[in-house]
Amino acid sequence: MGGFRCRRCFMIFFLFFGKCQLDTISVTFDANSIRSTTSSQFVGVTLDSGLIRHKWENFDLRSLKVLTLAKGLSPYTNTYLRIGGTFADFCTFTPSALKNDTEQYRKASAFHDLFYEMTRSKPKNQTEFYMSARIWDEIHKFIQEAKFDLIFDLNVLMRTEANEWNSTNAIQLLKYTQRKGYRMAGWELGNEPNSFHHLNSSINVTAESLGQAYYRLSQILADFPTIRGRILTGPSTTQLNKKPTIRYFTSFLETKGGETVTSPNFHQYYVNGRTATVGDFTNSEILDSFEDELKTGNMIVALTGNERKLWLGETSSAYGGGAEGLSDAFVAAFMWLDKLGVSAKNNVDVVMRQSLYGGKYALLDAKTTNPNPDYWLTVLYRRLVGNKVLTTSSSRSPDVRFYTHCSAEGYLPGSVTLYGMNLRSVGVNVTFPQLDGQLKIYLLTAPNQDLKSRFVDLNGVTLEMTSDTSLPQMIPISGTNPVYMPPFSYVFILADEKTYSKACIHSWYNLS
Repeated sequence: MGGFRCRRCFMIFFLFFGKCQLDTISVTFDANSIRSTTSSQFVGVTLDSGLIRHKWENFDLRSLKVLTLAKGLSPYTNTYLRIGGTFADFCTFTPSALKNDTEQYRKASAFHDLFYEMTRSKPKNQTEFYMSARIWDEIHKFIQEAKFDLIFDLNVLMRTEANEWNSTNAIQLLKYTQRKGYRMAGWELGNEPNSFHHLNSSINVTAESLGQAYYRLSQILADFPTIRGRILTGPSTTQLNKKPTIRYFTSFLETKGGETVTSPNFHQYYVNGRTATVGDFTNSEILDSFEDELKTGNMIVALTGNERKLWLGETSSAYGGGAEGLSDAFVAAFMWLDKLGVSAKNNVDVVMRQSLYGGKYALLDAKTTNPNPDYWLTVLYRRLVGNKVLTTSSSRSPDVRFYTHCSAEGYLPGSVTLYGMNLRSVGVNVTFPQLDGQLKIYLLTAPNQDLKSRFVDLNGVTLEMTSDTSLPQMIPISGTNPVYMPPFSYVFILADEKTYSKACIHSWYNLS
């Protein structure tokens, strides 16, 4: 504890005496108008369907520790949990735990059988597996206790001999869900269908075929009004930076089934997890590449009508399961926080973080389920940042970037929260001309300036669970303009009660 106190004193020293740094960045925002509005459940999380196959690994749905960490993500509203991913298209529901009792489902889908026969030699055990009713029960008990809202990804590779989606198993799952009285937030059908050729060159689900499947699913869900959920999301393509993917995304949304989708979505990752470097995570050019994808997605969605809003259905730093020692370390925060800021200002409704558990990019450690640094960032974001976005401008530097929102609902109407980062290897002063008086500062840095650290310091104190049933206090430091930001740091700032946004206060009262 003595070391923690020492680092905290050192941080206070920086905040008040680091202002002799020469370089000063000015950050301003438009307090009079709302730029965009996200869902109040803007930040969601995912779990891979493959965890069901592997009996959840070290992720115990009944663990008090896991439940405490899950609840920490939902301070005001429930958090969306999507269970899906590559293994969703290998998953068959069965009311029995015994495979021999479910041969009827395999026989109902000759194409499905053929697909699995051709992929049995594929890596990662990409073969069929079964989700029993007991596991479905456990999932629903967990989401109720954890304050999650479930979106489930159904198997689109259940096919008929005519290569159409076979809905038999989906109906079986819906009937069971209705009988048990479970509620759903929404549904998805298939994972990255434009990229099935990576699994096997013989598999092809066209955008038109996927549209037919979604239309069939929308008709089925209409027969289950008590459980269907309001969300139908898709087509869940890979990222929108290549022409074939853009064509697939567009063609799907133009189909009759595509029109039934409430939340058009795609997946996005910045870099290859096998080749990523520390420098990639703080490279402003790599971070900037993401915004073009959002502009493309928003343009396509706008052209297809229905006043829908774009989702990031699955996203993190590095594809291929993440970059070991980086995607789960302090340095990952820069990609994650910037992605939240860029998404919010570009009118994305929901961002689904891959993942809560599983892979090298998870919020929780694979062996211990201890929080990785991005978990604490996500908790702070959910506590402090509201869903109304203000236009923000900063002077001169792409390496010091900030975003402004109306504060979360736990704060005074009209208050604002700013968040941002210093990607430089030297400290900078950041001044906020519109903010008067005392600022509540949540400054996050790497312990011992180690960007690969699996821990994060908040105002000089390392964030760790105090017990399996409680999170630590996350206490801000009071400061004034300018705010000193050390090298490679990020920050959340709440303005003094005397500073407020006209647009935020009007928005708050309109919603009341």
